[in-house]
Amino acid sequence: MNKRISLLAALFLAAPGAMAANGDWTGWYAGFHAGQGDSDAEAQTTLGGAWSSESQALRDEVAAGLSPDLDASGAAYGVQVGYNHQFASGFVLGAELDWSKLDIDETRITGPIATTAFPALTYDYGNAIELDDKLALKGRIGWASGSHLFSLSVGWVQVDAQAFAGIVSNGNYLKAGGRSQTLEGTEIGVAYEYDFGNQWSLRGEWLMADVDSINFDTEYLPGSSFTSPAYSESVRQNADFETFRLALNYRF
Repeated sequence: MNKRISLLAALFLAAPGAMAANGDWTGWYAGFHAGQGDSDAEAQTTLGGAWSSESQALRDEVAAGLSPDLDASGAAYGVQVGYNHQFASGFVLGAELDWSKLDIDETRITGPIATTAFPALTYDYGNAIELDDKLALKGRIGWASGSHLFSLSVGWVQVDAQAFAGIVSNGNYLKAGGRSQTLEGTEIGVAYEYDFGNQWSLRGEWLMADVDSINFDTEYLPGSSFTSPAYSESVRQNADFETFRLALNYRF
């Protein structure tokens, strides 16, 4: 996050021309954006059922193996449309609707990992997360001086997300689970935008989305020597993400 804020600050300082007192940001605009998205996708697994009969050390190791912190990342690009109203004081209020295609994902496979309680017993773990289509509607508040607009935004966001977790042991314990879900939450942002004076403007923007988690249970796979409902694993997958992007707008 600090790198993205530093890039945004550099964009402020690099903007050409002095901050003039004239200019008006009032009106409709539309454009497209592209950038990079990241998610520190933490997972938390709760063990139930027959796991209570196992040692605490084994339960802790299995829960930790199914709960990695995935560092998902990828491209983020899309379109936006919005409206700004600038007051005589330079104060700006606006609203924006944007759609983004996200390619934020990571798949991680670890193991085989020997257990402390039973060194001959090993587990392999698999986890994955993917963030796809995103839709956001946000209000914007800012201050303008001529060709320069500094703003903060906050509003509603939804994103299509998928998560997966699996566990396999050399004792033929085979389980996996996952879920696809549309998550909702709140998105906040900070931005700087420069008006080129020919109806086109360029914005640098950092956004942070706080969305619901994905919750699912694992199920026994065909061929497993264990059968339901003996052991259970419930996974809670965090899907919060941030985006740094550049947006090119045409002002009507």
